[in-house]
Amino acid sequence: MRILTIANHLGARGGLERTQLTMCRSLAARGHTLDLVYVEPGDFTEDWRAFAGTMIRVERTLPSSRVPLVSSLDVLDAIRRVRPLRPDVIYVYRYLDVPMAAALGRLTSAPVVLHLCLPVPRRLPAVVRASLPRVAMTLSVSHDTATLWRNTGLPADGVIVVHTGIDMEQYVPAPAPQRAATRRSIGIRPDAFVALFAGRVIPEKGVDVLLRAWRSVQAARPDARLVVVGGPTVGADPEEVDRYANALRQLGGPDDVLWLEVRRDVLPLIQMADVAVAPSVWREPFSRSVIEPLACGIPVVATRIGGNPEILNGWLDGLLVEPGDHHELADRLLGLADWRSDDPTLGDRCRQAIVRRLGLDHEVDTVEAALASLARRPAPLVLSP
Repeated sequence: MRILTIANHLGARGGLERTQLTMCRSLAARGHTLDLVYVEPGDFTEDWRAFAGTMIRVERTLPSSRVPLVSSLDVLDAIRRVRPLRPDVIYVYRYLDVPMAAALGRLTSAPVVLHLCLPVPRRLPAVVRASLPRVAMTLSVSHDTATLWRNTGLPADGVIVVHTGIDMEQYVPAPAPQRAATRRSIGIRPDAFVALFAGRVIPEKGVDVLLRAWRSVQAARPDARLVVVGGPTVGADPEEVDRYANALRQLGGPDDVLWLEVRRDVLPLIQMADVAVAPSVWREPFSRSVIEPLACGIPVVATRIGGNPEILNGWLDGLLVEPGDHHELADRLLGLADWRSDDPTLGDRCRQAIVRRLGLDHEVDTVEAALASLARRPAPLVLSP
């Protein structure tokens, strides 16, 4: 099967970019040809280059209202360059890439599959809305996200929920000496109580709520340290970014909060934590920031919103808190402060609760079968009499 996928930025901006890379690499490992159209290189570029059959960089994949003529010509040029690839199926993760995928689908007779990893925006661009009916199949990372996209123009009878999976052989618990070494490398005592937030540092992620909660945690546990690793959304308004960053630093004292910049590999930081926190106040579709720590045997306190309850279900439901409630968040964090001594099997139970449900192979099986069921078939050969 020849699969064409479209990406905007080849880097670690968020879970979408990592999820798309992981899925496409897994499909290539199963013998499928993956062709890539992209706009901006990033720190995942070489990862893509290692398996992609063809990589075509274009100026843009969607016309811009600011420069309508130039941007439309750019998109037409991109379509002209990509059309000869003749894919069997066009597989996209961003709704903003659907118009280009739909145009290519009409020219090549390849069906379009949209993998929903984001909630529907407040204002869906008209060009996107007009293209949604041409999506042959929709995959959604959660039931919650699929619900949000109802009545947007996507065909209602072609939605398959496939929860995001991760490589359970990569995300594993770390032994105590390794955790201690990682802590020392960032200036944290091995015996401290450490909470980790890893993600975009933006209001929607609830970082300010976490810092308000952390005041109570630190007052009760002077040994507690909070590690915040991440940065703002790429392309965000610099003034808004500075304003939010300054507000956060006033909430978080200089001694108990460690601020780290975005990094490619956060796995050692996940493994060294005692608890991870996902305090989002927006409807997280299906957060890798919840799945990855659980796989590493780290309990995660997350908000009861979006796809989080689809991850933290059963007995894990006790780790959910209400969005924006910093008092409940603080109480839940303090309740987990001594789990390694008071409840030493908790880490293994967290891992076992998701290892079968959210393994990468299961997700790849589902996506591969879905794409294969739609893949463009060659036209029948007609012999002249």
